[in-house]
Amino acid sequence: MKLSYLGSDAEELSDVLTRCIGPVRVQRPLNTDFSYSYEFVAAGRVAFSRVTSQGSLSIGQKDEVPKLLILLPLHGSACVKIGRNESLISKPGQAAILDGNRLSELQIEGDRSHLSLVIDQEDIFHRLRGGLERPVYGSLDFVPELDLADGAGQIILRLSQIMAASLGAEPAMRDMPNALSYLSGSIVNLLVDTVPHRFSAALSQGEWLPSPKHVKRAVDFMHANLCAPISMTDIAGAAGIGVRSLQEGFKRFKGTSPISYLAQLRMEAAHRDLRQADQRVSVAEIARKWGFRHMGRFATEYRKCYGCPPSEARKGRPHALEPGE
Repeated sequence: MKLSYLGSDAEELSDVLTRCIGPVRVQRPLNTDFSYSYEFVAAGRVAFSRVTSQGSLSIGQKDEVPKLLILLPLHGSACVKIGRNESLISKPGQAAILDGNRLSELQIEGDRSHLSLVIDQEDIFHRLRGGLERPVYGSLDFVPELDLADGAGQIILRLSQIMAASLGAEPAMRDMPNALSYLSGSIVNLLVDTVPHRFSAALSQGEWLPSPKHVKRAVDFMHANLCAPISMTDIAGAAGIGVRSLQEGFKRFKGTSPISYLAQLRMEAAHRDLRQADQRVSVAEIARKWGFRHMGRFATEYRKCYGCPPSEARKGRPHALEPGE
């Protein structure tokens, strides 16, 4: 998907940004003027944009969205308000990393230009699950600011500038979707591996080691029986060990209990169904399919994992564009 906008209408800009990054509102002070240009492309696992504005305006979230927004300022400063009590200054040389699960607002005065990256948090969780060999969910807690003059920040900025070649009237990379996808995947990996977040210590310290055979057998049995009412005894029997040894193995190599691990696998399966199944299939039917009997508890746990209630995932939010759409 590619999109380009040039104008000075706040309501129209709100609609454009909602399509691309999430439900937002654009406001400008009374009796003031502003103009705005916005170029957007979905590139593999990352959506990318180049933004230029003149005048005063604010861009605020209307709802939570399970995405990560990275602002890479090129010119001018802006104030970013996060939640009720936090704020930071977005300025050249300093990236702002914003968690879409926490409402934020960007306040711009004067001339401003920046590049931005929008990453689906599920892609980051997928990368973390592969490295940690266990279910991963909850908040990511990336550091909110990143130095663009050195280390990972400098590389992310350079990759983003290369991706900027896909935008404009005659984009140099218009016919290179595979290259864009590769670059976006590199940015996701770089973020996970080098930028501090909630799971950095576990990745760097090897907290979760490669699992022994009996734990892998237990996991394989869980995957094969996600819809079945299996017990701890069933899992231990399939793994060829006792219940106590199974619990100790999961605690050491997966960082959680076998039942909690199974619950997260089922939650992931329900999440896939909610996003992909026929709209005529209800949330309750999907939850029951994967063993969730209490709808209130399911909704609470789902929101903790994915940042929105299951009903919102079921509707297919208009802002939740998949890369390439």
